[in-house]
Amino acid sequence: MKKAIVSFFSVLTAICILISGPCATYSLAASGDRTVYITKTGKCYHESYCSSLKSSIETTLSSAVERGLRPCSKCNPPTLDSTQGSGKTASTTKSGSTTESEKSDTVWISATGSKYHSIDHCGTMNPKKASTMSRADAIARGYTACSKCW
Repeated sequence: MKKAIVSFFSVLTAICILISGPCATYSLAASGDRTVYITKTGKCYHESYCSSLKSSIETTLSSAVERGLRPCSKCNPPTLDSTQGSGKTASTTKSGSTTESEKSDTVWISATGSKYHSIDHCGTMNPKKASTMSRADAIARGYTACSKCW
């Protein structure tokens, strides 16, 4: 009887795995505007329910990818289709700083202040209250580059 139950559950498990596909698959996002979650020091982006998140910062999928973050292997968040995103990535100079011309066109604006930022947690800026826009829009609206992160 025990062998029959074990066999039944083994077959049932195999069928479930076949139906659901490999564990490490990632779904494609409809757009880079999809919300994902990151941490200040992590190397991955996550779904909101991921057990790896202790504290989180909300951002867009395209922003997470532009930062060089990879999808978490636990929660399997969506990835960008290769035709999506700006295709621009930041690169660092020998001194370790990123040059302005190499940074993303997306910038962060704090809830208060007159500067635009290359990161959503610059100085005392609250990432949960920061908004994003294109760098061109920020300049057109009178924002100037932050001297700390640009």
